[in-house]
Amino acid sequence: MSTELMLRKGIELAEAIHAVGVIAFLPRTPYSSSVEVFWADEGYLDIWKDLTMHQALESVRQHIRDAAVQVSLEKDLTEGTLVGVFSHAILVYSIEEAAGVIDLESFGSIVPMPVMKAALTLAMEIGAEGREGRAVGTAFIIGDGDLILANSHQLILNPYWGHPREITSVMKHENWESVKEFAQLDGIFVLDRDGSVLAAGRYMDVDSRSVTLPGGLGGRHRAVAAITKLLPVAGIIISESGGIVRLYRDGICQLSLRSDVSIPP
Repeated sequence: MSTELMLRKGIELAEAIHAVGVIAFLPRTPYSSSVEVFWADEGYLDIWKDLTMHQALESVRQHIRDAAVQVSLEKDLTEGTLVGVFSHAILVYSIEEAAGVIDLESFGSIVPMPVMKAALTLAMEIGAEGREGRAVGTAFIIGDGDLILANSHQLILNPYWGHPREITSVMKHENWESVKEFAQLDGIFVLDRDGSVLAAGRYMDVDSRSVTLPGGLGGRHRAVAAITKLLPVAGIIISESGGIVRLYRDGICQLSLRSDVSIPP
């Protein structure tokens, strides 16, 4: 079935069930729709080529779940349905189920939910966009700023030192571009509980031998896992390879999400 036909059928289904949007894992093609269409940056995903039917179904479910979580974060959606359109399949996914994937309220004792949501959404954008045409990897440690700073040190001069909170808060979308720019620096961002960036280019003074991570994850992952085990803080990591965003607490990865969904302004 052609890309155009699959997309049209997906849009027709979304309109019929009053879905809030369509997520297209397809090459971009012209369309007419009364519902919003979101595009996966990877474009055509030929997942059936080397997979069994069961493996293909699980892959589709994972893709639509991660995409739905990002859409729900970006668009501040808590209910409704999304229609995922692939080259050989159309799925209906509940936003309530996506919201259940990540329980930001459970981080409330560490970081207020609005701050966690803003930081995670910013991280997803960094993972998806990179900077100046190349992938970027970085991390945020969020919690009691004084406590985090006391257990870390600067690798470079702190570009956020002395600036007012009005221009350092991730709660203001207009401040995100500076974070994306400084994400190219070595080290880690430190964010206070109110969402203010206190420092960039920070190194965590922790013993990373206290944590166990899967193979292939580097020093930044190990440092973030270790600091979240040592302190009551949350850690968000954007992997340079693959743009995967991981959320850590208590030294454990609580959530892993793909960041390859482009959300139109």
